This record gives sequence, C-alpha cells and structure tokens, in this order.
Amino acid sequence: MMLPRFIQPTLLGLAMLLSGAIATLGIAQQRQMPMLHDHHHLHHSPNPEHADGSATTHMELLNAPAPTPQQPTTFTLAIRTHTGEAVTQFERFQEALMHLIIVSDDFQVFQHLHPRYLGEGQFQVTTTLPQGGGYTLIADYKPAGADETVAMIPIAAEGTPPASSTPTAQTTQVIGTTAVELKLPQPLKAGSAVEVAFRLRDAATQQPLRDLRPYLGEAGHLVILRDTTPLEPADYLHAHAVDHQPKEVIRFMTQFPVPGRYKLWGQFQRGEQIVTAPFWVTVN
Repeated sequence: MMLPRFIQPTLLGLAMLLSGAIATLGIAQQRQMPMLHDHHHLHHSPNPEHADGSATTHMELLNAPAPTPQQPTTFTLAIRTHTGEAVTQFERFQEALMHLIIVSDDFQVFQHLHPRYLGEGQFQVTTTLPQGGGYTLIADYKPAGADETVAMIPIAAEGTPPASSTPTAQTTQVIGTTAVELKLPQPLKAGSAVEVAFRLRDAATQQPLRDLRPYLGEAGHLVILRDTTPLEPADYLHAHAVDHQPKEVIRFMTQFPVPGRYKLWGQFQRGEQIVTAPFWVTVN
C-alpha cells in the first residue's frame, strides 16, 4: 500500500494507516498535496495548511469502478475535509471548478476532463479508457479560500496494457493539421526556473496559424509529469501560459523539481478543436 505523504511515523500515524487498510468498500485511497501559486506560475511546491505538513482536504473515489476498455465509465469523486466533512464551496480557476487528468501508467493515454459538480463536494465525469492496465486519476481543484490542491487515485482497467515502447525525445510533432515545435533551453536543470515554449504552425504551409483561440482562458495549457511509479502529487506540474492571448509562440514558465525524465502535454485551441502535443524531455 502506498503510504500517504501526510502520515507521520507516530502512533497516530500508524493508527491512520491501519484504518486505511480496512477502508470502506467502494472508496479508493488517494494522495494529495496543496499547490503554491507564485508570480512565475510555478505550480508544484507544497504549501501545507497543517503544522504536520498535511493537506486540509482529500479526495475519495466513491464508486471505484474497474473500467472496461472501449466502454464508457462514470467516475464519482468526493472532496472532503480531514475530518470527513464534505467540501461544498470551490473557486473556479482556468474556467473550471476541477481539472481531472487521467493518465495511463505508460503515459500513452492522456485525458484532460472537467467533471460536473453535483453539490455536497461531489464531482462526476463519464469517459472511455482506450486500453487495459493501470491509470492515475489526477484531480486539480481549489476549495474556497484555500490553495489549489492536487489529489491522485490509482485505478486499474480490465485487461492488460499494450507492450510499452521506449520513449523518444523529439522537438517537433504533427498533430492533425498542426505542426508543433518544442523550444527549450539546453541542458534542462532541476531546481531552476525555465521557459517552455511551443511554436505552432500550419502543417501543410508552415505558416502561422490564424485560428488560434484562448484555451481555458489562457493562451494554452501545459501539464508535466515525471516518469515514475507510482505517481505522487510532487511529480505533477501544472504551468500557466505567460500570455492570455495565443501567439505563434506560446510560452510557459515552470520548474522541474528533480532530475529525471518527464513528459509534457501542451494543449492549444484551434477554432473548436483542442490540439494536444506530447513531448518527452530529460532533466539533469
């Protein structure tokens, strides 16, 4: 069992661990961490609310389904306080009350969803997972008057995942009719602020795009995950675009916390279409 980050090696922490091992049927365990927002849009530093470093809220997966690949699955998520009470008030950020990232263990499947708020701290979303194997649900939400918080719950879809392939580092991708070029300083160093930029052009003409629109109220959206198992909230980076209006080059500021291999998913809007461009990078 993965030990939550906020459990301390005390008698109370041991009691909490034992009670978690006998969890109520249908409620999945999760890992969470408050996120700190600063003027450089770096979204991965812990900002604990409790003296012991624990978060004040947590997430539960109420229905805990075992999804069948290629079939719709409904997830019902509940946000509660550390005492078990429902969190009922949330602040909207990037045009949503919750951003839910679903990523497969091999990082080949990436979904960015916005669950519907049902009230009483519960969110619900229906989606289809394309393959069997392990996934992680990553919820990004902001209780009213509190910091943005990231919570993770691992799940397993029926069946086995496809054979994994060795990740390759590329700096250009063609997604449909959009050519996306990743522009990074080299080498990347952990612990230093870095600008991550994407140049978007028409794949056929190589001309700047004329139909770019803001996505979720900003020029673009960027999610970064460290290649590790199991994922922890500290492995999740959520970067905001420097500019609100999209340009040919869309820039983000972030900071990679530790050396390792990371995958980036840049998301942009062309007309009514969302373009998701994945890239692998190595951080020294």
